Amino acid sequence: MPTFPAAKHLWHPLLALVMLLAAPATSQAIDPKFELDATALGKRYAIPPSPSAAKRQTAAEGPREKMSSYTLKRGDDLKRVLSREYGVRGARAEALLQRVAQVNNIKDIRSLKTGSTIMIPAEPLPAPKSARTRPRARHSKAVRTALRATSSGERTTPVNQTREADAVVAQAREIWNRLVPPDGTRGFEQFDYLSNSFSLSLDPERYPTLAAQDGGSILMDGRGTLPALVKTLIREENPQVRIVSDPPAYRQRFYRSLLNAARFYSFEEDFSVHFGADPQITVRADFKIEKSPDSLMRQEITLLNVSKNRRATPQGLVTLLAEHGFQLVEAGSPSYRGPGGGGGLLYRVTEEKPVKILDSFLDALAVPFETGQSIDLYARDNIGVRLEVPVDRYFAYKGRRYVAALFNGDPVNYTLIRLLETKGYRVIMLEEDDDLQTIADQLLPSLQLPGRYEEHELWPLRDAGYGVRISGVSIRGNGRGENIFVTDRPLDQLVRELAESNGYRLGGR
Repeated sequence: MPTFPAAKHLWHPLLALVMLLAAPATSQAIDPKFELDATALGKRYAIPPSPSAAKRQTAAEGPREKMSSYTLKRGDDLKRVLSREYGVRGARAEALLQRVAQVNNIKDIRSLKTGSTIMIPAEPLPAPKSARTRPRARHSKAVRTALRATSSGERTTPVNQTREADAVVAQAREIWNRLVPPDGTRGFEQFDYLSNSFSLSLDPERYPTLAAQDGGSILMDGRGTLPALVKTLIREENPQVRIVSDPPAYRQRFYRSLLNAARFYSFEEDFSVHFGADPQITVRADFKIEKSPDSLMRQEITLLNVSKNRRATPQGLVTLLAEHGFQLVEAGSPSYRGPGGGGGLLYRVTEEKPVKILDSFLDALAVPFETGQSIDLYARDNIGVRLEVPVDRYFAYKGRRYVAALFNGDPVNYTLIRLLETKGYRVIMLEEDDDLQTIADQLLPSLQLPGRYEEHELWPLRDAGYGVRISGVSIRGNGRGENIFVTDRPLDQLVRELAESNGYRLGGR
């Protein structure tokens, strides 16, 4: 039987395998202290720094800021608090505001609620030595873009310097205190910035500033000469500064930008407000401004007029606006320059009886008339018959003869008066309940005059910035070359004043 030399080397492992398979299948649990928590496998634990590394980290962080707490009261403005409680103003206040926002994790300074307690740094921390000694500063992308544009020769093209632009800016400064009352801590200040990279100073006369409603500031670049790089640096240093560079020659656009930058609660352009029904007074303003959410409820609304070459608003109208919660602010010093519009005669009919109303209408038209006349029906027929018909009024106008009579209920009288039309007379038949409108509907077509009784504007609203709308009859082309407006609506003192301010002379009987 042949032998295999290598078999003796395999015998012992095979015997061990057979014995293992023959053993009973039993199991033994692992000691719990050797088990692994599966959730712990995903955790990472920080390695504590060595004592030398901890010392270096503390030195890099620098000294800790000293803090003080302040609890906001009703009506508090954070910038005013810094001025009043801590004596910090101007650019220092802007820098400290940013630190307060960072320390307290405030996204919007305006959203702070009464009773909230905030931490205020006692003073800004000094810059680390490494930052002070490094000659190279790290700028934002906007600053780097502006630097490249400046170095490549790109410049902001200044607008033409004109007296009108400077005058509009001066007017804005004059009226702004009525829009945003000064508090002594902002507005009309000089912009000076000093940083590790640059120092910047602006001429306050050439680049005046205004206070914004939300505590920020508005920088006016009326001449358009502020370089783009400087604008970018200002915005980087103080986001609360809004630069207005719209040309003042376009007043509406310029003031729209100012009001946007002021951050009022709301403002509306080309606003109109109405008083009364008939007559109705309408006031148009370039802007309506609500400074706070409760301005409307408290009747504290500002109307702003900025249009060029406008006439001053009459004092009576200013008083009416104030009585209804509207404060009128007008840019510059507009003055009354005499009557505006076409004007004419504003005639008020106060009579109530139809014949008397007709008398007033004829008086307004300067048409003479006779009363208590009797017209001979056959006067021109020469047949030896005289038949007289009594009429209430007789008058002639532009070569035509007219008679007017009040119907008394007698059908014979009515028929005889109508027969006068066969003799060349134009007849106006009145009834007891006729008013100005009914009489006008008869009289004007008979006189061949244009016009009808309806609501009219006495003058265009755009001409004066205010207007009067009233029911009546507007007549033109009566031969006197003026507009005649006849109305039976009441005319109070203010309506009379406004009418006279716009060229109307008053009449009535």
